[in-house]
Amino acid sequence: MGIKDFIKNPLSKSISSITKDETSNYLKSDEGDLLTVDAKKLISEEIRLTESIHHDECENCSGLDKDDDNEDETLLEGEKIFSKLVIDWSEPLYNTSKIPKVHFIVPTSQQDWKHDACQEKPGSVQDKISNWCKANLEKYQKEDIGDGQTLTCSVTSLPINIMDIEVMKNTKNNVLILPHFLWINDLHSSKVDETLNGLIPDLLSNNYDEKQLLSKHKNLSIAHEKAFVFICSHTTRDKRCGVTAPYLKKMFDRKLQKYGLYRDNSDLRPDGVNVKFISHMGGHKFAGNVQIYLKETRTLIWLGRVTPKHVISLIDYLIIQKEPTLPFPEKVRCIKKYKW
Repeated sequence: MGIKDFIKNPLSKSISSITKDETSNYLKSDEGDLLTVDAKKLISEEIRLTESIHHDECENCSGLDKDDDNEDETLLEGEKIFSKLVIDWSEPLYNTSKIPKVHFIVPTSQQDWKHDACQEKPGSVQDKISNWCKANLEKYQKEDIGDGQTLTCSVTSLPINIMDIEVMKNTKNNVLILPHFLWINDLHSSKVDETLNGLIPDLLSNNYDEKQLLSKHKNLSIAHEKAFVFICSHTTRDKRCGVTAPYLKKMFDRKLQKYGLYRDNSDLRPDGVNVKFISHMGGHKFAGNVQIYLKETRTLIWLGRVTPKHVISLIDYLIIQKEPTLPFPEKVRCIKKYKW
């Protein structure tokens, strides 16, 4: 059964293990009660919280747009699908994921992958980066080397250059580095270890300087997006993400279009928002899982249990505002305002 069939028939026997009785109220528990005072305080140290907003009392909690019937239809259909999935609404989300010191994002033009996505193609750029992360994790876990806890490699639906034979052979690719909003251009798989051994110490240095970094490492360039939004769509790992991700992306894209911030693969204008699918990020039982990287404030907001009705407030408060504020702190899995 493909993704389209899965979405159209969410109560199919083939996915009965991740659905539940249609009459059950999947939002009957108050998520806000799961957020401790200490957790809320720690979150507020990374980003200002939106005042007087809560998932069941906010102005946009319905998510409905009176001027867009198509958007309303998408939202209501998406909410109906979410309501039938078995999602863990009882476990507190805060600290259910780890903050990356560096997040390597490798384009694949795909929205699903084999179980171990970065090892799907042995010898590829993502395979070599993933192995480098594992080999160097202990070295970079020292507290005085950069903010965060992990070195992470993910593959995404960002497009590859299908006209480049080396890219098609998986021996070359461009690699996005977050939260620094930098691209490594034309990285060859044979040069991954050499490149990262030279680059990452400079990237995580307390004396980080972007101009000096670009001058020293000639294959780097700046990512000109205002923000990246990544939604887990890794169906092979868990069908819940494959079902929820398309609805969330459609809602993000439609809302961003109204602000002139939507960017598709052919739109290279700066200061837009790129919304893409991403491989397994852990916590499928918390679908939908969403990572938002904000360039100006150098902030990662990693959220769980996001449904279509939350998208409008996430864009309005986190992405549109010059000084972003966070609605729904109860949905934070981890958050970090990076300092360099």
